[in-house]
Amino acid sequence: MALEGESLLARLDRVLGPRYLAFVVLLAILLGVPLALAWYLHEGIEQRTAFWMLSLDPTILVYILTLHPFMHRRWVRAMHSLEALAPPAGSVGPVKTVSRAGEWTAMMLGACAGLAVARHSSESAGWLWLYSEIVSALTFALLAATTYGSVMRSRQLAAYLRSGLELKVFDAHLLTPFAQWGQSLSLVFVGGISVSLLFQSYRTLRSVDSVIIYGCLTVVALTLFFMSMWNVHTALAKAQNKELARVRRDLALAREALVRGRDCETPGPVQDAYLPVVVLGAYERQVLDAPTWPFNLAIVGRVFASVVAPLAVYVLKLAFGVDRLL
Repeated sequence: MALEGESLLARLDRVLGPRYLAFVVLLAILLGVPLALAWYLHEGIEQRTAFWMLSLDPTILVYILTLHPFMHRRWVRAMHSLEALAPPAGSVGPVKTVSRAGEWTAMMLGACAGLAVARHSSESAGWLWLYSEIVSALTFALLAATTYGSVMRSRQLAAYLRSGLELKVFDAHLLTPFAQWGQSLSLVFVGGISVSLLFQSYRTLRSVDSVIIYGCLTVVALTLFFMSMWNVHTALAKAQNKELARVRRDLALAREALVRGRDCETPGPVQDAYLPVVVLGAYERQVLDAPTWPFNLAIVGRVFASVVAPLAVYVLKLAFGVDRLL
């Protein structure tokens, strides 16, 4: 099965190659120098607090760019794990990871949201105002692009599973890399939430709007994990039902043979017919016990444990009553 539609960030990583990390470091320096200069020139506590809040967007921007190659490579490894289950050659057309028009649309909408947020929350003037507008637009554009890419990868997986994939009921272990990718995706989003909380003021965190927003973001992070796993669960459950129907049909025939052998009142036919009933009964229990989710309790535990991180940051900042936590 051919996979098409490389995302813009994945293309940037591929084009730069080993120079990608240097590019991110250079961008972080370029984004940090204006803020450091403004921090040095303005000595008031309230003004410095405003600059601390202003550094949230560049931090999230660098955070996304740093972790994207890792997430992309993990997705590629997960897709390669399905090669053993690939359908016959030529039976499936290419499936796009992302649509270029859809990705650009998501980025434009994100940039507009970033501009709206910057104008609503920023109290900067002059060149700092322009800086906050540009960085906020870029940050929200990347956030929108990564969210769009995550949704499209889930759709890509769904299309792949519908393409004639020869999935067996005991193949859940082959799909564990997708659970690990979903776990990493959730952890990345939760990490971004925790970083964002570090930059929020004590007054902002106490507002009802802040509680609602960060609560919704945490729910979104968990939803992305389970949404990416739902298609796999559906395919495994379908394979399980198919195998159960087959084994139960064979088990019914074996029981009928056992009854016929018993009616003959001779030990030979009864003993010969009894063994298939035992074997098929044991196999039926194995099929029923086969997992239909591609993750284990350890993965689920780490995902839910990660939710504690933003909650801990939130509680600590409120408990200490500080405007920022360095």
